[in-house]
Amino acid sequence: MERKMMKIRVEIAEKPYRLTIPADEEEKVRRAAKHIKEEIDALKRNYDASLTEYLAMAAMRISIENEENKERLEMAPEALKLKALASQLDRWAEACGERGAETARTTAPPIAKPKARRGRPRKNTDSTQ
Repeated sequence: MERKMMKIRVEIAEKPYRLTIPADEEEKVRRAAKHIKEEIDALKRNYDASLTEYLAMAAMRISIENEENKERLEMAPEALKLKALASQLDRWAEACGERGAETARTTAPPIAKPKARRGRPRKNTDSTQ
C-alpha cells in the first residue's frame, strides 16, 4: 500500500522549511514544529543567547521529554497489571469483609469485659527493683 505524500511548509527558528511528508502525519509534524517554537520562545523569555543556542537547548528539552515518555511507556504494562491486581484485591477484600463480618457475628462468642479490681494495688515483690 502506497502512502499518499504531501508538501507542507513549517517554520522552525524563524526559518521556513518545505517538507514532503505522509499525509496522515501532517498534524503530528505541525504539532512538533509548534512545540519547537514554544520551547524557543520560553528560552528567549528567560535567557539571552544566540538562535543556535536556543535550538540546542530546545532540542535538549524535547529529547528529555521524549526519554521520560519512553520510560512511562515501558512501565505502562506493569502499571496496568498492578492496577488489575489492586482491583482484584479490592473485590476480594470486599467479599471477605462482608462474609467475615457475617461469620464473626454468628460464630464468635461475645467479648467479656475484664472485671474491675477492687482494693489496694499489690505491692511489688520483685527483688530486682
